[in-house]
Amino acid sequence: MKKKYLLLLLCVPLLVSGCGKVPELQNGQQIVVELNGKQFTAEEFFDELKENYGTSALINLVSNYITDQEITDELAEEAKERAQSEYNSMAAYYGSSWNQFLASNNYTGEQLLRDFENSYRQNLVLEQYIRTDVVTDEEIQEYYDNNIFGDSSVRHILIIPDVDDDMNSTEKAEAKQKALEEATKIIETLQNSDNLEEEFINIAKEQSDDTGTASEGGLLENINSDSNLAEEFWEAARDLEVGKFTTEPVETEFGYHIIYKVSQKEKPALEEVKETILDNLVDEILSENDATIIYWAGLREKYNMVIHDDIIKNNYEATLNQIQ
Repeated sequence: MKKKYLLLLLCVPLLVSGCGKVPELQNGQQIVVELNGKQFTAEEFFDELKENYGTSALINLVSNYITDQEITDELAEEAKERAQSEYNSMAAYYGSSWNQFLASNNYTGEQLLRDFENSYRQNLVLEQYIRTDVVTDEEIQEYYDNNIFGDSSVRHILIIPDVDDDMNSTEKAEAKQKALEEATKIIETLQNSDNLEEEFINIAKEQSDDTGTASEGGLLENINSDSNLAEEFWEAARDLEVGKFTTEPVETEFGYHIIYKVSQKEKPALEEVKETILDNLVDEILSENDATIIYWAGLREKYNMVIHDDIIKNNYEATLNQIQ
């Protein structure tokens, strides 16, 4: 619907400029439509659009202009590729109903693909703005200090409580307690071992419930904060010294872990991971509520946008005030 109103708004300058044979009143106002002697002028048409849809249509027009100014060839190509990928995925999902889906939404395939591409262009330009104009060097340094660590390799033994959906809460609690006790006994065995890593490997192969790593002695190589590990697991592994293991079971949503640290690499230099840090910070910022609205407003402010029409200005400012 927004697209349709934008097209209507874009038609207004054509009417005002006198393109085509548009009748005029004596005062110079052009007539858009008339019926039974009632005449509706271009000015009335514009005022109606402005009151109801003008703010969103005009802001979209401005955003498209800024996007065209800011986008690089590389980003434009990326937007095109992403749009085509999304279009192909959607078409495959609807299959034989694809044309029906397009028709029911008043789209042609070409229009939908163009709108996808335009959306990705705007998103990529906004991300670029946040990277260059919003994220500060201090924030990058803070993220580096608190979240970047050298890759490490660990071994772990996982004991999963033997529970199922048919159990009541008491039975589930008993199963968890039994798993905890089993993990605790393994720790006691390891504490009395003369060859810790060898013992750890043997126990992992025989008793670990992690089928993906048990045969390798519970080995997880080159893990870091971006490895999609359970937070409790990652924090315990991160804080271990090489050659040491957790002397208390580490509970995660999967069960109880015993973790042994095999090796620890040096922390990479800031410049080596700066782009990754920026990616993560941009993702964090854009995950906030109303982030797209807030930071697009900042980008328009960077371009010194001034709204002269009072109705559109008030509507625009009211929208921003609601989310502050």
